[in-house]
Parts: sequence; structure tokens; C-alpha cells
Amino acid sequence: MTIEQALSGFALPHALIGTVALATFWTAAMAKKGSPLHKAVGRIYLLAMIGVVLTAVPLTLAFTLQGQWVGAAFLGYLIVLVSHACRMAWLAVRYKRDFARYTGIGFRISAAVLAATGTAVVVLGVVHNAWLLIIFGLLGPLGGLDARALIRKGPSGPKWWLKEHYGAMIGNGVATHIAFMQIGLMRLFPELGSTVIQHLAWFGPLAVGIGAGFWLDRRYIRPRATPPRPAT
Repeated sequence: MTIEQALSGFALPHALIGTVALATFWTAAMAKKGSPLHKAVGRIYLLAMIGVVLTAVPLTLAFTLQGQWVGAAFLGYLIVLVSHACRMAWLAVRYKRDFARYTGIGFRISAAVLAATGTAVVVLGVVHNAWLLIIFGLLGPLGGLDARALIRKGPSGPKWWLKEHYGAMIGNGVATHIAFMQIGLMRLFPELGSTVIQHLAWFGPLAVGIGAGFWLDRRYIRPRATPPRPAT
């Protein structure tokens, strides 16, 4: 057995753990926010995502040894992106009353690494004329700019941690669904591999995630003002 074959053996555990992540994501999303079910399933989801990241590392090495440099670079970038989002989702709740600790040195290093790797993927996309790499690579530097703005401006209100938490969870959800649709479904059903289906697999979850972010902001961060009652 070659090293590449040994590393590729992590594909099945990666897929199984990813299935758990997919199921628990929707369970937590549908559960009442802040309920015991939401908290318990959310922990399982984050632990599953850690498993996804750990099993993705040898897969990235396998891509590298096989000479698939573009695939290895993009998968490595996804590892950084998901790791950063998992860290934000977990610590936003843990340090919701300690903004300074949340945005400490670990947060700054993680955001800087995300911005650097995303920029590298954008350059890779420009070199290979791959718009998918360019668009998703931009999430890295944009995330770095958001982190810088958060540190500079400080908490926007008492629910700053909630926005950070569900924003990170939406990012993880987008990554989970892209991986499932682009990698899992395409391997199970190769006949789906048309250009239109592939673009839907990439941009569909991203569009839904952006819409969910606006909806949650409207509901929890910027609720509609209640019209004043007429004077009696």
C-alpha cells in the first residue's frame, strides 16, 4: 500500500463524520434557539466539524502527493476556513460577556491566517482562470476585514456574541453543504456532473447562507421598530 492510498483511506471516515455534521446542523437549526436540544446538538455538530477537519488533513496530503496542487490548495483553505468558523462559534458563546477575551491574540492570528490563505486561493484562481476559486477565496480576506472592523469598533451591542455565533454557524453550514453536494453527490451520481448542477452545488448554499444571515440579523440584531400606539 502506497502512502497516497493510506491517506486516501480517510475518505470514508471523513464522509461519515460529514454526514453526522449535516444531520446535526439542521437539527440545531430547527430547534428553539437557546433550548437544551439546540445547545446539545450544537455541541455535537461542532465536534463533528472538528472530526471533519482532522480527517481532511490527510486527504489534503494525498492530493498533494498525487500532484493535484489546485485541489490540495483549495481543500487546505477550506480547512482553515472551517477551523476559524468553528472557533468563532464556540468562543462567541463561551466569552459572550468578555469581548476582549474573544477578540484576543488567538482570534487575531486565526483571522490573519484566514485572510492570507484566502488571498492565496484568489491568486491561484486568477492564474488558472477559475472563478470558483476567486469567489470563494475572497471569503478569506473579507473575513479578515470583518475581524479587523470588529476589533476596531468594539461590540455593536449586547447581542454582539449572538451575531458572531450564528454568522460562524452559517459559514460552517455553507461549507458542509458545498462539500456534500459537490463531492458526495457528484461521486454517488456522476450523471449530475453538468456545469449547471456544479454551479448550483457551489453557489446555492452560499446564496441561502447569505439570505439566512440577513434574516437572522433582522430578527435578532435589528428587529423592526414597533409602531407607537395611538393616544387614547
